[in-house]
Amino acid sequence: MKPQCDAPVSDDDLLDYSTRTIDGRDAERIEEHLFSCGACAARLDAMASLGAGLAALVRRGRVSGIVSRSLLNRLQRDGVQVRQYTVSPGETVPCAAFPGDDLLVVSLRADFAGAESVTLSVTGPEDEAFGYIGDVPVARSDSEILWATPGERVRRMPSTRLRLTLTSGSPGAAVLGEYELDHTAVE
Repeated sequence: MKPQCDAPVSDDDLLDYSTRTIDGRDAERIEEHLFSCGACAARLDAMASLGAGLAALVRRGRVSGIVSRSLLNRLQRDGVQVRQYTVSPGETVPCAAFPGDDLLVVSLRADFAGAESVTLSVTGPEDEAFGYIGDVPVARSDSEILWATPGERVRRMPSTRLRLTLTSGSPGAAVLGEYELDHTAVE
């Protein structure tokens, strides 16, 4: 029989604690709880195991999509080689994947006020569909979402220009930002 917890620490707080993105009184509160609660300590151990496995999957090119800043920080601490590009609405950013890049991450800046979720559409030349991620939850206080793509996949791409469109998931689907990545193939 597994131990139960009457007031479990949230998964988000455990992840932040494990990635050391939480500090001060919050970290002390969580740490104190973990010392006295076997159930939450076991959940933290399980998260740590998943984190190590996730880093291995990223290195093998098996992870793509929207990632959190906490997860990205954890991957980098676990030795995953990340190349990151930041783009604001209306900007074009030159980009490339170099040997050794396990993961490319594009930080898409936008104003998410009024949006509960967003959709990312990625198109190539002649509006060729390249990617689509729908219903990504966002908070009003967020200022970016992070789109991750395996470095191996990007290295196989020819030089091309990608258009990214971020729309709100709320009724009316307002465009929150349009961006361009000017990808250069690296030999």
